[in-house]
Amino acid sequence: MARRGGLLEWAEYLDQRYGTPKEWVDRQLAAGYDVVLEIEVQGAMQVRRHRPDAVLIYMLPPSWEELRRRLVGRGSDQEETQRRRLEIARQEIASLHDYDYAISNDEVARAANRLLAILEAERWRVGRLDLSAVGENL
Repeated sequence: MARRGGLLEWAEYLDQRYGTPKEWVDRQLAAGYDVVLEIEVQGAMQVRRHRPDAVLIYMLPPSWEELRRRLVGRGSDQEETQRRRLEIARQEIASLHDYDYAISNDEVARAANRLLAILEAERWRVGRLDLSAVGENL
């Protein structure tokens, strides 16, 4: 799909490939839905290039130590994979200035509410409003 241009974004992360089908995103947006993608920085930068109006939100760990604790606490990765994940995270956090918003993922419910607040605010951004109902006076 990547070679045929069928992906909005794709990335390789820890020897695995991930991608988002462009057609699916287009259908969701055309139906009036917000689309939230959980993607790596390299994919987010592709989205930014293809869809300049996209809103990029970076989910930050509450602290570096908490990120390390969560990663080790999952118990699903070998020590070398944990080390690689932390190194990638360090590199990715340096890209924070390329995003529109950052949310601290300190508590799931609080982070989700922050995300919903951003989505709501973006719906009402003047450049996104359909003003056709108010007539030609605007």
